[in-house]
Amino acid sequence: MLRLRGPDTRRFLQGSVSGDLTALGPEQAVTAALLTVKGKIVSELLVLDSGDTHDIVVPRSELDAVAQAFESHIIMDDVTVERADDLAVALVWDDEDMGERVELEGPVRCVATRHPLPVTLVVGTADAVAAALADATPVDAQEFARARIESATPGWGAELRPGFFPPEVGFVYAVGYDKGCYLGQEPLARIHARGQVNRVMVRVVAEARVTTPAALSAEGRDDAGTLTTCVPELGGAGGLAIVRRECAVLGTLLRATESGVALRVVSGPLGDDPGLRKA
Repeated sequence: MLRLRGPDTRRFLQGSVSGDLTALGPEQAVTAALLTVKGKIVSELLVLDSGDTHDIVVPRSELDAVAQAFESHIIMDDVTVERADDLAVALVWDDEDMGERVELEGPVRCVATRHPLPVTLVVGTADAVAAALADATPVDAQEFARARIESATPGWGAELRPGFFPPEVGFVYAVGYDKGCYLGQEPLARIHARGQVNRVMVRVVAEARVTTPAALSAEGRDDAGTLTTCVPELGGAGGLAIVRRECAVLGTLLRATESGVALRVVSGPLGDDPGLRKA
């Protein structure tokens, strides 16, 4: 996690990341992305208002790159960037109502978040978080992936990767189209106003589990897309895939190129930018 402090921090972040921090308060996180000037993803981010600081949850693999990017963008702003290695984070939810904010006892913060699942983000020292979650049931990677599939949430290292536009990978909820200028805003604004991305995220079912990532083909198109998340389900498997837009139609049949496993698209585009062209 990173911590930004200084009187210009909120304004600096508003002009640096894709999410809109205008209404950010202490009980919710804002999902955002750090983008290149061409609008391509550098990293996913969660921004938290921590009173006199703003804490940024960043994938561990991208921590140094994001810190360096922030540092390089600070020119006249009174902002400092530091690592917040004293903090740990966890996700918690109630299976009966996944979207309901959960309150826990102890010196931890419970923050509503849309990403990396629509659940509660628990923030505190590692010991405090562990104590607060002592009675919770741990979830393994497979169950976490299943929850992402059910909630149409792209995951870092699966659907979300550097070099893609947010709407290509189901991440349009990380973009504030009405917030004004920020790094990478112009290409996304052009897509929103006049165009569309050629790849989108969809939900799929498969006749068997497929190791991901897996190239996908469709009738008449060898490069239909990529299966990015796949977990076993009764009678087969389910997952998320990034596919060509023409394949993002309910019922489209796909095939895993290497294994030959058959798949079927069971949603339209997820997390896509509908754009002004459809208004």
